[in-house]
Amino acid sequence: MWPSIRRTARSKTVGHVFPICSGSMDIKLTGGGLSDSGCQVLSQLLPLGYPESLFPIFRRFCAESTDRLTNRKFCDELQGHEAADQPDDNFDCNDEPSHGNVTIEASKKLNATKPSISGSWSSNMDHSADLKSRHRSHRPFLFQAVLDAPSHSIGSTLDRWLGDSNQLERNEVLLVLFHLKKQRLYWKALQFVEWMEGRNLLKFEERDYACHLDLIARNSGIENAQKYIARVPKPFRNDILYETLLVNCVRVSDIQKAEKVFREIRNLSLPLTVSACNQMILLYKRVARNKVADILMLMEKENIKSSLFTYKLLIDLKGRSNDMSGIELVLNKMKASGVEPDFATRTMVAEFYISGGLTEKAEAVISEMEMGYIKDKRHAIRSLLHLNAALSKPGEVARIWKLCTDPNLEDFMAAIEAWGKLGCIKQAEETFEAMLETTKKVSSRYYNAMLSVYAENKLMAKGKEFVERMSSDGCPNGPLTWEALIKLYVNSGEVEKADSFLLSVTEQNPDRRPTFGSYIYLLRAYAKKGDIHNAEKIFDRLKMVGYPGRKPPYAVLLEAYVNAEVRPYGFRERMRADGVHPVKKVIDHLKFLDKLYLKGALQN
Repeated sequence: MWPSIRRTARSKTVGHVFPICSGSMDIKLTGGGLSDSGCQVLSQLLPLGYPESLFPIFRRFCAESTDRLTNRKFCDELQGHEAADQPDDNFDCNDEPSHGNVTIEASKKLNATKPSISGSWSSNMDHSADLKSRHRSHRPFLFQAVLDAPSHSIGSTLDRWLGDSNQLERNEVLLVLFHLKKQRLYWKALQFVEWMEGRNLLKFEERDYACHLDLIARNSGIENAQKYIARVPKPFRNDILYETLLVNCVRVSDIQKAEKVFREIRNLSLPLTVSACNQMILLYKRVARNKVADILMLMEKENIKSSLFTYKLLIDLKGRSNDMSGIELVLNKMKASGVEPDFATRTMVAEFYISGGLTEKAEAVISEMEMGYIKDKRHAIRSLLHLNAALSKPGEVARIWKLCTDPNLEDFMAAIEAWGKLGCIKQAEETFEAMLETTKKVSSRYYNAMLSVYAENKLMAKGKEFVERMSSDGCPNGPLTWEALIKLYVNSGEVEKADSFLLSVTEQNPDRRPTFGSYIYLLRAYAKKGDIHNAEKIFDRLKMVGYPGRKPPYAVLLEAYVNAEVRPYGFRERMRADGVHPVKKVIDHLKFLDKLYLKGALQN
């Protein structure tokens, strides 16, 4: 991700430490979902002494900038969630322990896989392998130093670290950014990079400028990222840099800035890639679906061949419009172009068939998926569990689960969620207990999965009992736990308690914000009751907390006025002020309330 590093004690230049990263690389799709491979990683650029078996791990986390936009966020949308529903920069306590102890243990495991240094590798080291191995156990981990450092004094802390007979090494710097990005500590990552640059430890190249721009955009906003471009030497102001800026504009759904950057790419005669076009389709799919056709026409005009991700975006667009025949047209076009639908695409098609009531077509797709993938791909079992649960087939869920002879934690969680969706509480509990027997301790994420089962099935007593168990098991609570408890209260009809609980955890945890979904769930509950006062209250609290990349949910708020049959004065102006474009449903609701108001006025 970052450029060359030179040891402080010596002038010897070391090659690239981080994977080459930008938002312009081709998008690859895996069975687990979308994966915009925003990084190009070469095995010879791995940190010194690490085997190539670790290559996929580093690549996955170093590609986070575009991967989070086009992979996780898109897949969350397919499953009916928004990316902002996740805890964002707040983490479940057990997933990110105090001072990153688990992360350091992970670092130790990675270091434990390093082979002995010999041959030509040793010539790249400032010290011999024997000397380094003797001192390594006595040296503090660089990541621990960065993680422990206060945000306002990272530079001075690292200066002391350097002065304490420590030297920067390629593998250590990579691990620092690897874990900072994994934990979404982008601010510290930016400070760490700028500290190295300020100490003249960095020699930037084209993709390094793009990665620096990405961190600036994440921490300081798009405007500061645009200003940074002016500081980049002209030879490096290329398509990689501008596409990275475009990715960040799309990430926050800023249509005006994204269109401006897209125009700049064309005006500067930079190469127009399928990746840039996909970003615009992804953006328009969310905020301006009528403009998707313009991008497709442009791609045809410029002879830009659609990628698998392009087709997947179009299938999602058709599915969200309940256009099943349109989905089949896209599939036919894929095959005509020689692009074979992968497992993730078939999963998405099956989900849309299920939601559209086309059970037989969904079953046919699932059968194809099972025959083609279940023997070779472990994640196929998770998707098949989910799809058969959506079809209300407990027998098939049980059969698929038996095929998983050596389940890992993710497999267990998929089975728990499937049983919960079917209302099979006993089987979900048995699966949860079996999971606990396979490992000494699991993170609160898996406890939250079981808690969500109780919440979805309105089992308040079991839910409260399980929360007490979580506490006795030493499982810390976090935003996802709070969301599950809010669902538990709301589904049990205790909306006011859910409101009080949300307010309480927000006040008691000023450094951690609840998930976007927590507010939405509560807002929907008040809207369903037609409680305008409390709906507006939750809406205002949500806006005060702020979620980057998420527009205020006016559509949900408007449902409160519809159910109360009250005209919302100045609603259109409020939306316009927040830059929210009304969708068809909102326009129809506003017209309905206008007619209702006029009818009442005439009667009076």
